[in-house]
This record gives sequence, C-alpha cells and structure tokens, in this order.
Amino acid sequence: MPSSIIRSDSEGIELIRELARSYWYSAVLRAGIKLGAFSLLDGGPLTPTEMARELPGDLSFVRAFLDACEVLGLVEKHSNLYANSAVASAFLVPGREQYVGGHALLHTNAWASRGSLDELIRQGKTLLPFETDFVDENTYRANHMLGQHNRAMTGQSDHLVDNVYLAGMQRLIDLGGGAASYSIALCKANPELHSVVVDRPEPLAIARANIGGQPRWPDLVGRR
Repeated sequence: MPSSIIRSDSEGIELIRELARSYWYSAVLRAGIKLGAFSLLDGGPLTPTEMARELPGDLSFVRAFLDACEVLGLVEKHSNLYANSAVASAFLVPGREQYVGGHALLHTNAWASRGSLDELIRQGKTLLPFETDFVDENTYRANHMLGQHNRAMTGQSDHLVDNVYLAGMQRLIDLGGGAASYSIALCKANPELHSVVVDRPEPLAIARANIGGQPRWPDLVGRR
C-alpha cells in the first residue's frame, strides 16, 4: 500500500487488525436486526432488564450487546436507559421509508460462504449461502428480494426515474420485476403509467406487501 496512505508500521498493523475484526461490527448489526432490537427501542428507551425481558434474552449478554451497539453508533445510552440513535431510527426500523435492514441481512447471509473464500478461489467455484446451511433457501431468497428492495428505495429507483423518460406512456411490462420496487417508483413518478410485474410467486409475495392497496400501482403476474 502506498506510503502516503500508511505512514508508519503501527498504522499498517492497525489496518490489518481492523480488517480482521470488521465482521464483529456486522455481527452486532445482524443480531440487532434479527432480534428486533431496533423496533423495540423505537417505542422508547429501555433498560437492559426491560430489553432482556422483551426479546427475551440473557441479561448479561443483552447488556453487552447494547453497549456494543452504543460503540457502533446504533444506540445511545443515558444513565441506564438505551435508545435508538438517529441512524437506527431512520434506517433500521422495519416499515420506515428508508429501512435498509434487509440489505444488511442480504450481505451478512454470506458469512459462511465467504469464510471458505480461500478454498473457493482454489476450486474456481461459487457457494450460495443456503448451500452452507447458514440460512435456508427460502430465507436467503426472501432476504435477497427485501435487500434489493431496500437498495432500490434508498436511491437507485430515484436514479432510474430521473434517467428514464416515460411521460405519456401508459403501459409497462416489468419482466423479472421481483419486489416491484422499480415499477412502484416509475408509477409514482408517472401517474398515467400502469405496470404489470411478471415473476415467480415467491418474489411477488413480497411485491404484494410493498404495493398494498394503492390504486393504479403494478399488477402482479406469477410464473413458475
């Protein structure tokens, strides 16, 4: 690495250490999402005892977990009370417009397969998360679709709307449209537009939840 970036042996050593332990941070993030911790704290500050009762979980482990979340900027601690940070409140509470917890699960589902990266490089093969039994296939695919929806709803769909001119268009067929993320964005931006999303039943189940009962939003057509 260029000396202009690493200025001393100690900085180089710390860089290696930081790279090695970075999975600790995503482990805390993943645990918080899977435990529903940020949803619980969205209702107001809780003590470790209250949090342990609500999860439920072991009190000493819950306290250590909350302290780790504080270090990472995911929660704030005031006396013995823990509350969501602004970041967690905006991006890690399901149902919020900019929720990205699904995208975090999408990435962390790959831990087991990435842990075998040295062997995969030697063998020249890929290994999907459900092939390691770290997550089952249905969970993997659901997390994948929700993660991609999170990604679309936090910037990518806006970019698409800004760069695809559909003024005056009335019909759109979205083949392999997944969770209908981009059709939703395009229909919002173009009130005259009506989209038909075609995909397998599994992603369309997620699309149906995303669409809700909104009028003139995409129709869903399932294909096996």
